[in-house]
Amino acid sequence: MALQPVAPAALGTASHPDRVAVVVAPYGDDGAYAGEFTARGWPCVAVELAPETLPPELAGSTVSGEYRGRIVHTGSLRETVKLLAPHQVGAVVAGSSLGIDLADQLAERLRSTGNDPSSSPLRHDIGLQAETLAAAGVAAPRGIRTASLATALDWAAFYDLPEYVVAAADTALEAPIRRCRSGYDLAVAWRAMRRTAHQQGLDPHLVLQEHLSGAVYHLDTVTGGGPFGAVQHRVTRVWAETRTPSGLHDRSDLVDPRGHAPRVLTLYMQRVLDILGVTTGVLRSRLVVVHGQGPVLVRAESGPPMDAADRVLRELTGSNLVQDAVQAVLPEGPRAATRPSPRPHVARVSLIAPQDGALDEELLRTITTLPTVRQAVGDLRPGARVRRTVARTSSPGELVLAADSRKDVDRDHRAIRSAERRGLYRGTAA
Repeated sequence: MALQPVAPAALGTASHPDRVAVVVAPYGDDGAYAGEFTARGWPCVAVELAPETLPPELAGSTVSGEYRGRIVHTGSLRETVKLLAPHQVGAVVAGSSLGIDLADQLAERLRSTGNDPSSSPLRHDIGLQAETLAAAGVAAPRGIRTASLATALDWAAFYDLPEYVVAAADTALEAPIRRCRSGYDLAVAWRAMRRTAHQQGLDPHLVLQEHLSGAVYHLDTVTGGGPFGAVQHRVTRVWAETRTPSGLHDRSDLVDPRGHAPRVLTLYMQRVLDILGVTTGVLRSRLVVVHGQGPVLVRAESGPPMDAADRVLRELTGSNLVQDAVQAVLPEGPRAATRPSPRPHVARVSLIAPQDGALDEELLRTITTLPTVRQAVGDLRPGARVRRTVARTSSPGELVLAADSRKDVDRDHRAIRSAERRGLYRGTAA
C-alpha cells in the first residue's frame, strides 16, 4: 500500500464514443463527477432518485453537470437497467451516499467495476460497521444498533459508561452526533434523532456507542485494482483533528503520511477495508486512537458530497475525493505516482460563534484576506446571520489555510480566533 503523497494522475484523453459512465444520485457534487469523467473522454448519464424518495432538504433539487442523459430510478432495478442498456455502460459510481446501494446493484447487473451489493450497507451504516469489525476481532466501539429507545436505555444501564454518543446508523442522515451523560440526555437525543430520520424518510435505526477519548484522525482512502488483479487500498490524505476545551472542532491539519501515527492508522485501515468488503471506490473515515488500545474506527462514509474545501484540495494535495473515485472505477484507470516534492501545510479551520449574531464586515474581511487563506467555505458575507456553534455542522463556515511553513498557518489561525474575540459575530444583520 502506498503511503506517500500522491500527484494528480495524468488524465486519459482517449475518447470512448461507445461507452459511458453512470453517476448514481449525484446530489451536492456541483457537477464534479460529470466534469471528472468528461475530462477523461467518458460521457456521463445521471441516475436520479424518484422525488418522493429524496430527503426534504433535497426536495426540488436538480442534478448539475454535463450529462448525456438523465434517468429517474423509480424503484425497479430491472427497469433502470433496461433504460441504461442502450448507453453501453462502462463505469458506475455513486455520486452521494444516497446512491451507494443502487450503484453497487447496477454495477453488478451491467458487469462494471463495483463492490458486492451484499456488502453495500457496510459502507454507510456505522452500526453495522462496528458489529462487523468486532465480530472479526478488530477494535471497534462498544455499542448497539436499534430502533428502540427502551433497548438503548437498557444497554446504557447495563454498561454504565461515563459518556455515550447517539448517532444515526445511516450516514446519509443529516443530523449531528449527540453526546450524552445520563439516561435523560440519551432519551432527549434519541427522540430528536428519530424525528429527523422520520422527516428525511431514512432508516429509523440509531446507534448508541461509548464515547471514545483520544487523538482523532480523518483518513481518505481509495481502493481499486492492483497488480495481477489484486485489490489495492491506498491512503490519500490523513488529517489530525484538534478540538477546543469545550469539545468543538477547532482545526484539522493535513499530516505527513510517512509519520509513525499515519503508518499505524494505515495498517489498521487496510484490515478494516478488507473486512468491510471494499473492493472499489473511496471512503472518508473518522478514527480515534485510544490510549493503550490503538486506532478504532468511529465511522466510514462512501462518497460524501463535495464542498468548496474539497475542490481546492485538489490543487493543494494533488487529488480529491471525486478524482479518486472516478479513477478507481475506470477500467484503464492510471495509477497515481508518488510526488517527491513536499506538500504545503494545509489546515481546515472551523469558525466558532459563541452566540447568535451576524458577521462583521471589517473583521470578516480581515480573516478572509489573511496570507495563508486559500478558500472560504459557507455563507461568509457581511451581515450574514449566524447561530451559536454547538457542533462542526453548525459552524458559520470554514477557512482552508495553506503555506509552506506551519508557523505561517498557526499565525493566521491565531488571527482568526482573535477576530472572533474582537467581535466577528457582532456585526449588523443584512
